[in-house]
Amino acid sequence: MTDKPPETCADKKERRRLLREFLRSDCDERLFRHPTCHPSRPTGFCHCDGSPFGAIRFYIKAIFLILAFKMPYNWIKVKALRMCGAKVGRHVYFSAGAWVDPMFPQLITIEDDVFFGVDAKIFTHEFRIDEFRAGRVVIRRGAFIGGMAVIACGVEIGEDAVVSACAPVARDVPAGATVVARPPRIVKRSDDEVSAPEEAIDDERQL
Repeated sequence: MTDKPPETCADKKERRRLLREFLRSDCDERLFRHPTCHPSRPTGFCHCDGSPFGAIRFYIKAIFLILAFKMPYNWIKVKALRMCGAKVGRHVYFSAGAWVDPMFPQLITIEDDVFFGVDAKIFTHEFRIDEFRAGRVVIRRGAFIGGMAVIACGVEIGEDAVVSACAPVARDVPAGATVVARPPRIVKRSDDEVSAPEEAIDDERQL
């Protein structure tokens, strides 16, 4: 196995430029993917790989968001999430222990009447062994996210969809569908048909 050629400063600047373009509000792409070295090494995508000022600014925002979600008052969580750039509708409720990825909260859109159970988690980025991903997460009106469910980056949860407790969701969920865990699969409400597990969760993107 041959080693990859060492990265230059120009390479890291270019990947950061591509990520900045993806993070713009007028970008229509849902998922950003870029090859990287092993994440135990500097990849150029972590805030700690940039300037000290940028890293400090990120950690202040991250601590603010994490502390807000430790509060017992839901309105503080919603307001903090909006202040960090997320689009959050009315009557959105986060139960105790719910967690939102502080990396790119501006990539999150949550419509009206959405419920998050205890310890539910939303991710906006992911490091893989040789790839970095960031993605927009859209949760449509009336969705129900069960306790300890995990929503991966780049996923859209349809209107009135249900994600059951402990279910990892790594692909889009249709409106009105239910995702159940172990094995993860989608159950259609209309006729109770159960799709094959490999059709419900893309193995390539499974957490």
